[in-house]
Order: sequence, then C-alpha cells, then structure tokens
Amino acid sequence: MFNKKLGLLLLVIITVALIAAQCGPAPEPQTIVETVVVEKEVEKEVTKVVEVEKEVEKVVEKEVEVVVTPTPEGPKPFEGRSINFLTIQPHTVASKEVAKWFEEETGARVNVLVVPYANVTQKSVLDVTSGAGEYDVVEYWYPMLGSLVDNGVLVETTDWWDENADAFNADDFIPVFKDHFTMIDGARYGIPYDGDLHLLWYNKTILGEYGLEPPTTWEEYEQVCQTITDAGAGDGVYGCAIMGAKVPLILIGTYMNRMGGFGGSFFDEAGNPTINSPEAVAALEALVAEAPYALPDPAAVAFDEALGGWLTGKVGMVEFWTDLGQMTDNPEQSKIMGEWGVVPLPQGSGPNAQTVAVNNAGFGIGVSTMAQDPELAFEFLKFNARPDINVRANTIVGGLDPTRWSTLDNPDYRAHVSEGLADAIKAAHENAMPWPTSAAWAELQEALNENLSLALTGAKTPQEALDDTQADWEEILQ
Repeated sequence: MFNKKLGLLLLVIITVALIAAQCGPAPEPQTIVETVVVEKEVEKEVTKVVEVEKEVEKVVEKEVEVVVTPTPEGPKPFEGRSINFLTIQPHTVASKEVAKWFEEETGARVNVLVVPYANVTQKSVLDVTSGAGEYDVVEYWYPMLGSLVDNGVLVETTDWWDENADAFNADDFIPVFKDHFTMIDGARYGIPYDGDLHLLWYNKTILGEYGLEPPTTWEEYEQVCQTITDAGAGDGVYGCAIMGAKVPLILIGTYMNRMGGFGGSFFDEAGNPTINSPEAVAALEALVAEAPYALPDPAAVAFDEALGGWLTGKVGMVEFWTDLGQMTDNPEQSKIMGEWGVVPLPQGSGPNAQTVAVNNAGFGIGVSTMAQDPELAFEFLKFNARPDINVRANTIVGGLDPTRWSTLDNPDYRAHVSEGLADAIKAAHENAMPWPTSAAWAELQEALNENLSLALTGAKTPQEALDDTQADWEEILQ
C-alpha cells in the first residue's frame, strides 16, 4: 500500500514538473542531473523514505558584439583644391579616369576640359598669350613642343624631373618618349603621356578570302589593295583605308609611314631640308598610286572615317595606332572581333629601304606658365609619371598607348591587348621614327601639308609638290 502511494506520488511530481516545463518560459541553457529515488528500511517503523536529489548546472551563453572603432583618417593631402586639365577628345575616357584616380588618392579635384586634337595647341597658346590662365595642366602634341616653349606656354621641368626621376623610375620610359616628347635644347618641359606609333593592321577574313598575305613592301601593299577593291568595291569593301584628310597630324603621318620606309628624311645631318630627295618623292608617288584603291575619298578620310570602315569590316588594311586591337575586340563597337592581325609597316624600295614605326601623334603633359595652383599641377604630373598609373591607363577600353617598357611586359597589359600585339609594339620601337619638334616645325608642317594634299588630289605631281615644299622650307629656315 505504501509502495502504491509512493509510486502515485512520484508520478504526480513528475507529471507536474513536465507540465511546468512545457508551459513556463523557456529556461536558459542548463544541464539537469537525473533524479534518483532511494528506498531503505528503518527499524521498528515500516516507512519508506524518498530522497530526491536534484542538481542544476547552468550554462550561460552570451553573444558579445565587438565594435572596433576605426582610427579616423586625416584629411587627404590636397583636399578641397582643384586644377583644370586640358586634354584632347580621343583621350576623354583615359583623362577622366586618371583624374578620378588622382582625386581618390589625394582629395584634389581635376576638372577635365576636352577639345578636338587639332585645336589643342591653339587653345594652349591662346590661354597664355591672352592672360586667361584657364588651364593648370595641358596635354600637348609632341611636334608642337618647340612652338609651345617658344610661346612661353610650358614651365620648364628639368630640375623637377631630376629630383623625382628615381621615384617614378624615369629610365623605364621608352627612349623616344622619354626624350623626344619632353626635351628641347637639353631642357625638359613635361612628361610622356600617350605613346603613339603606327603599325599595319589587316583583316584576316578579307585577306584570307582572296588568298592574300599581309604585305611587307609598299609595292605589295598597293597590289593587295587593288585586288580586294577590284573584287569588293561593288559590295562596299575596299583593300585599305588611307587617312589623307588635310590635317597635319593625319596627312603628314600617312606620308611619313612611306617616306620612312623608303629611307627618306626631312633634314640631313646638318639640318638642311631634304624633303624633295629621291626617297621622299618615291614615297609620295606610292601614296598617290594607292589612293584609287582605298576607302573613298582618301582626301576626306581622317581618324573617325578610317576607324568606322575598319570596325564594320569594310576595309582590308589600315595604318593605325596601337590601341586598335582593344577597339576591334570591343563588342559594343566592332563587327570583326578576333579577325585582326598586325604587322610592321611595309618597306619601300631602293638602297635605303627600311622598316620603321613612325611616331604619328603622341602626347605629353606639362604645367602651364599660367597655372593657378602650380604645386598641385606638379603633383598631377608626378602621379601620371608613375609606372602603376601607366599600366592602369593602358588597360581600359579607350585608354592610352604605353610609354614604358614595363607596361609592355606587364601581364595585365599583355592580357588586355594580346601577347602578339605587345611583342609587335616592342619590336617596332627598335626603329622608331619621331617627327621634328623645333619651334619652326609649326610653320614648316603647314607648307608640307598643303602640298601633300595638292598631290593627293591630283593638282600637283609628287615631284612638283615636294619641290615647292623644299623651296618654302628653305625660305622659312633662312
């Protein structure tokens, strides 16, 4: 009987405990030791004693949120300051990116002011001669360097360069850009910004359709152009695009590709003009002979027209700058992705024939003598002179062309443009051919540009055009 009562009591206790556990608030995490029932006999009295042992071991878990207060950054070194940067339209994307990177690092704003490339020299000179002082940093086309210095546009950077050369590894600049783009009479006036030269690009599909190989001489070039144009002009396909628009950067560049290949030059070692030499005349004759087989009308074709014909698969070959591969493989603008190849410019004929890479275009940047914040302007030059910035500016679509050996070897750049193109650019620099940069060149090029255009349109023979140029140059230089 006592056993039954004891069992019933235990059952009630356990049931109440279970109900309480289910209905009550959720307990904190704990460990319960098993309940123990002990039975023992006591003399003289028949009694059951129940001893219940209960031990509770509480385990407390706490989630601690650790908030780390960052060390406050001080103001960036040029926070709140700004400069104006004059750049050319083809470099709009690159210049705006560089300006953004500079602001992220220094806090200083760079206002990018864009003008057509044909107007950049005039804008720079007028800004200084008028006293407007709108620009702090100016991009300049390197053949105009002497003219800009002569007009007092650029601050001399010789001492600044020497003081900072180790910091931006100046010896890494490709020689033609390091010296020819920045120096006049032993003094420096800027840093290399865009390293331009021409290579010969060809459409593999178009040449392959006719069983043609990329030409190695200008005579072969004419033959390839004629073969493709004779067969394809009815469908709007031409053998080549020749940039012959009457703009010095365009027309003289196209002519120099041929003049250099034939072994001609503008001046002899004594500085006397040789623009009507046999090699120079042969080069212009080649250009005139090729024109009928080119994208119509060569005398009206400049950068945009040649690029449009190429990207739409309407031309078999084009002489162009080294960023054409990036543009050709951009699906947003190209119909011939992956169909391109690139080779050196063709040679001419005769005893002085050679392979050259002409530095058509090419730009530096310098500090204006009217800069409102010269200190910040020089910081911007130093920023652009750094090797890491050169790589970044050359691995974006719409970027620049390398001015450093290290960029040509950089894995990111080579992946961006292809191993073959990077190697072709390196090889081309073995025979780089820059333009003149003297103060007189601005006037000399106008006479040459006029006569080249007259020859291209048939108003003068090549010999007449260059004889007249020779006479003009002798008068100018006298």
